[in-house]
Amino acid sequence: MIFDPIYIVAVLLPTLAITGWAAWRVKSTYGKWSKVDSGMNVDAFDFARRLLDRQGLQHVKIEPTPGKLTDHYDPRGKVLRVSTQVADASALSTTGVVTNSPRLSVAAAAVIAHEVGHALQDHAGEPAMKLRQAIVPAAQFGSGIAPWLIIAGVFLTIPGLAIVGLIGFGAAVLFTFATLPVEIGASGKALAFVNGLGMVGEKQTGAREVLKAAAWTYVAGALTALLTFLYYAWLIFGRRD
Repeated sequence: MIFDPIYIVAVLLPTLAITGWAAWRVKSTYGKWSKVDSGMNVDAFDFARRLLDRQGLQHVKIEPTPGKLTDHYDPRGKVLRVSTQVADASALSTTGVVTNSPRLSVAAAAVIAHEVGHALQDHAGEPAMKLRQAIVPAAQFGSGIAPWLIIAGVFLTIPGLAIVGLIGFGAAVLFTFATLPVEIGASGKALAFVNGLGMVGEKQTGAREVLKAAAWTYVAGALTALLTFLYYAWLIFGRRD
């Protein structure tokens, strides 16, 4: 499949271009605003705790998680996880020197506020959040096993197997699109949080840029998943003799 010219032109090259651009934008935007002080003399974990408590989410735990920008909210365990990159940044000054007085960057504040937004969505039982969670099992099957069913069905000439795989992969595509309103909603909440804490003007602009850049990664994921789905559908239905 990977050597199929149609796959290369219609899926592989657009996917590399879209995801590469989105990743570059996140990295460059986060890098820019991670050097700008938010004006809040707290570390990442204290900031997360403050925001959660302000929203009445005292039951949500906070844990560190390894990696770069791997911050996320786990609705099953009611845990907000702060990445090593974001947590470590709060111990540095804008010159990169470790300080005794933690200073939170605009970028780190935006990332954490976004995850608190997810925690609030979960607590409020927002329909978009519920829908995304309901699709998770099917999406895991669709992204993991379904492509192999499609490939096996096509090359072994078992249309039924390929169609089952396509339906499963469709659930994974649906998940990527269901994710978009959830992420956009969390970003809207995040901006309200940081504005309420005094991040206005340039700092507000920076937080918005970080959140927009992150949102593009989800748009890229949805578009590339759709392209792949259409290619699989063509393999199954378009190549029949």
